[in-house]
Amino acid sequence: MQPESTFKELLSYIIPGVAGLIFNSLYIVVDGLLVARMLGREALAAVTVGVPVLEILLSLSMLVSVGAGVLISYKNGMGENKGARYIFNLSVKLLALLSIIISVTSLAFIRPIVKMLGATPDLMNLVITYIRCFLIFSPTFMFSYAMCTWLRNDSKPKLAMTALLIGALSNIFLDWFFMGPLQMGVGGAALATGLGPIISMLIMLPHFVLKRGNLYLERIKIDFKIAYDILLKGIPSFAMEFALGITTLCVNIAIGIHMGALGFAAFGIVGYIALIVLSLFLGMAEGAQPLISFYYGAGNIEKTKEILKLSVQIAVAIGISAYILLFNYAMLPVSIFADSDIELAKTAVAASIYYFPALFVSGINILLASYVQSVGRWRGSMLISLSRSLFLLLPLLMILPYRFGNIGIWISVPLAEVLTLPIAYWILLNKKIESKKFVTAAD
Repeated sequence: MQPESTFKELLSYIIPGVAGLIFNSLYIVVDGLLVARMLGREALAAVTVGVPVLEILLSLSMLVSVGAGVLISYKNGMGENKGARYIFNLSVKLLALLSIIISVTSLAFIRPIVKMLGATPDLMNLVITYIRCFLIFSPTFMFSYAMCTWLRNDSKPKLAMTALLIGALSNIFLDWFFMGPLQMGVGGAALATGLGPIISMLIMLPHFVLKRGNLYLERIKIDFKIAYDILLKGIPSFAMEFALGITTLCVNIAIGIHMGALGFAAFGIVGYIALIVLSLFLGMAEGAQPLISFYYGAGNIEKTKEILKLSVQIAVAIGISAYILLFNYAMLPVSIFADSDIELAKTAVAASIYYFPALFVSGINILLASYVQSVGRWRGSMLISLSRSLFLLLPLLMILPYRFGNIGIWISVPLAEVLTLPIAYWILLNKKIESKKFVTAAD
């Protein structure tokens, strides 16, 4: 296959992948924007406290769905469609069990969970209202993203993109309707976030029920060895998504020590911008995964390398372009959140200049982690994700602020990405850092 056709094939997968994660990010960003505009600072604080819950649920959804997706595409590449369908059905059962357990357990212990998230006494009731309503819908939130992953692995990426787009737009409208005309407060915001995924699911479900592809619902017996293999292959995607939360936690600790309330507010704005930009790279990685796993299963290693090369080139172009725009026009996205708070806007703009210069490196690291995962080398993928979000970042945050002041906090994240890059390339070239076998029990 010629490079041009490979490029078109890659775009047909990564565009829906990028769109999918961007639309998922909108659930968080739009909630923050509309709550801030319609309900005020206190309600926004309550929603912000609850944001990690959404990130955790999305990470757990990826643990099952992407782990299954790697095996599904590998099986399809080998021509074993029946085996791919079995893995799909097993992953549906796993996610159903996991999501119900999480929902019931979280609702039973909601007050201790809210305290762990950092809610202050004056915010406690608001946060509980928001999270309780959302946790009721957590299984549908997790299944909405998972179904998109399964569709991409069943050669239907455009359907997945359409479903998430309509769900995201529905969430925006419902946010306005519940918090505006119906005056439902933060509970209305949570309800809107819960109903959006249901609308996405209703669009995707006929594909699996009406047998419109190779992946459709059928009765199976649970093989726990294969279930273990699914979770094993999904750990890197879980780590890549959860790395956003780990990074936020580490930076928050440093801000609490060195900057205080203004720093938290500024980082909140930077975090929303980062969520959108990094979703581009994560979406590219998730979109390319089915192709890489498929060609690896078919024994076409050169093809997988070609896809990786093209993906990295696109990520570098996006990362450099995004930073140029932020460097010159950072005030535009910042002003949407900061409104008339001049001091906050100046702090957030300065933070953006220092926080984002290594965006293209972030893209490379994410794609390399996804690539080694897609060919079964989950240990290497985990090491890359944890290096950029914890192993290197935490020491930098403990040292640089004392040397460079507040700037040291903002430069720690890009520096951690730069230091991770040679580690990532070493892992890519060192094939000893991998599982003994790409598919174990699933063979």
